[in-house]
Amino acid sequence: MEFFGIQLLNGLTAGVVYAMLAVGYSLVYGILQQINFAHGYVYMFGTFTTMALITGGAPLWLAIVVGLATGALIAVLVERFAYRPVRNNRLAPTVTAVGIGLVIENVARLIWGPQIRPMPFPLQSEYFTVGPFVMTPLQIVVLGTGLAMAAIMGLVTTKTNLGRAMRAVRDDLPTAELMGIPVNRVIVFVYALGAVFGVAGGILYGAYYNNISVTMGFAGTLNAFTATVIGGIGSIWGAFAGGILLGVVQSLVTGYTDSAMVNTVTFLLLITFLIFRPNGLAGVKAVIRL
Repeated sequence: MEFFGIQLLNGLTAGVVYAMLAVGYSLVYGILQQINFAHGYVYMFGTFTTMALITGGAPLWLAIVVGLATGALIAVLVERFAYRPVRNNRLAPTVTAVGIGLVIENVARLIWGPQIRPMPFPLQSEYFTVGPFVMTPLQIVVLGTGLAMAAIMGLVTTKTNLGRAMRAVRDDLPTAELMGIPVNRVIVFVYALGAVFGVAGGILYGAYYNNISVTMGFAGTLNAFTATVIGGIGSIWGAFAGGILLGVVQSLVTGYTDSAMVNTVTFLLLITFLIFRPNGLAGVKAVIRL
């Protein structure tokens, strides 16, 4: 029971990180119906920026802010110069996203090298016990930050004028434009907000596991896409739930079988949902634009 509790806590913590990646991923798809495969690479670059600043002696808060801003800036540039020119093409944005992702990864490789890097962060060596369970303050920080940011996202999308504009663009982009909604500005905000969530998840991932790599972009893209499909593409809370479920499943697989089976189980879970519940846990049906 104690071992199960440890694995469950590890899974919940990892799941929150996946959830934050998936929320950003689902936000872009839910609004624009674009599969943003560059999302994972943007979060990787922002995470490395934070790591480099912390290692260089910058205050923690400044390193985090600059990392988040870097991810948002890259996402905005990618949208403007790679996605917007081919927005009306169904296939081109997906192909473009893969190419841009590889460019971002190789730029990061040139700057920081291919080796795994440590991610200095407070609270990494501390722990306390609650009954039979061993917990770390960092786990509480990760869980609390993830839930708080998801709640903020929910409020932004449902209670603000910007959120209403986002939903209008999602439902009918041409009509939203005719009604005077600044569609391009809304789309830029969507990409920037998705990147902020992704980089925040990457920073928490690096802090929790104390290592990051330039190859984490592909893994992040895979896990974010899987969590989004599990939760229901286009649903913020569905994506969050999908990330939690994926993290718990992967942790239990690692604890009770072999870590080499994680990717296999991830793909099997993805295929299972695509076949038997393509609308995900939230049951969201995407708006199809012709």
